[in-house]
Amino acid sequence: MQILNRIFLTVCVLVALSLTSFAEKINVQETTLDNGLRIIVIKTNVKDIVCGGVGYFVGSGDDPRNVVGISHFLEHMMFRGTKHLSMEKVRELAYDYNENWGSRAFTSFDVTFFGHTSNKAFLDSNLKVDAERMRNLLFRESDIEKERKIIIEERKRRVESNPITHYMEEAAWKATYLYSSYSYPLSGYLDQIMACDKEALQKHYDRYYVPNNAFVLLVGDITLEEAVEKVSKYFGGIPKGKDPKRSRIIDPKDTGLKFTIDRESKSIAVHNLNVIYRVDRDLIGDVKKLSIAEFALEILARGESSVLYQTLVDKEKLSYVVDSYLDVRAFDNARINIATVFRENQSKKNVYKKITAIAESYADKYLTKELFEKEKKKQLDQIEMLKDDPYSMTMFVLTYLINGYRLDEVDNIENIIRGVKFEEVVETARKIFNKKNRIMRIYSHPELG
Repeated sequence: MQILNRIFLTVCVLVALSLTSFAEKINVQETTLDNGLRIIVIKTNVKDIVCGGVGYFVGSGDDPRNVVGISHFLEHMMFRGTKHLSMEKVRELAYDYNENWGSRAFTSFDVTFFGHTSNKAFLDSNLKVDAERMRNLLFRESDIEKERKIIIEERKRRVESNPITHYMEEAAWKATYLYSSYSYPLSGYLDQIMACDKEALQKHYDRYYVPNNAFVLLVGDITLEEAVEKVSKYFGGIPKGKDPKRSRIIDPKDTGLKFTIDRESKSIAVHNLNVIYRVDRDLIGDVKKLSIAEFALEILARGESSVLYQTLVDKEKLSYVVDSYLDVRAFDNARINIATVFRENQSKKNVYKKITAIAESYADKYLTKELFEKEKKKQLDQIEMLKDDPYSMTMFVLTYLINGYRLDEVDNIENIIRGVKFEEVVETARKIFNKKNRIMRIYSHPELG
């Protein structure tokens, strides 16, 4: 449910594709109903399968400060029944006809999404549930209390009992977004989950769960014309709501603050070190800039062929593994997290110095044209593979939607990747990986003694 911004980097496996072949578009098609509901369709090569769902432009970044976690709470309530469908019927339609979706819903910082993957014959049933939940959700006190217990248990299991997630992720958000609501945890805080009541949930629902603040995304064996007919049938009669105003406090680029966290715990079995760099919004402001930043990060720190993996793991035997991700927000700066599990006979100081020394000289010493060309081919291979996988294509497009990027640019992603120049990646790497942007170090390790 969390860390949706990593999906772009792990969405599919490699296939062979000539770099000289003609770059087709993904074929993103879009229209809008009279009530403001966006319909986004991508027809793929797979027959009889449609993946997608309904998304709302609301997430933890929109949570009021006194009820942090309410967007996630509302996501849970969407499976509790409506005026015309019992909870049992909602769950039958949402679960029994669908497969391979996992959680079937998630809350991110900027979007809440309810998804389904099914045979095309069941699409009407899926859309019927989605439309019914858009305006006819019930908030029974008994259901609220049941979901509250589930959410609290989920928070304790996934966060409170996991010191790496709890202290690394939430501390990193706080360090990156000192003033912004992006510093809020997706699942909320325990005391504010307890304070979330029927009135607050109803208000949040009425404000954000309206067709003009939503989109229907359908990927697979479906045309735009078919989608418009089916979506109009179920959603067309829902009246347009008041356009919700979304506010964000944008953090200053440089507060001069640096953070170091040393977390010791009995439940941690290995030595984890995370180094975090801030990425200014102007470096990822459109799909091309984001792609250039992804090039820079992939070559440096993702996968066994990356510069840091080759150095720390294979050559110098300092670490067992190295990985990284670019964590993007729709309205503010992003951050890069470089993570390693290092060997017991090494010191955090030496490993930290090695990572930062390589990262901050990477653009001029380690980033080569050969590595750049290999990365370009890999990314083009991944895009080609998406065309035969509706689920992965759905998640790929959602990643851009969630983070505020234009779909016409996403549609042209192959040509954008082909057009990225080596010099652009070098220049972006210089801007990102420097001491000024290094904002946090987190060390989590087994209990001493």
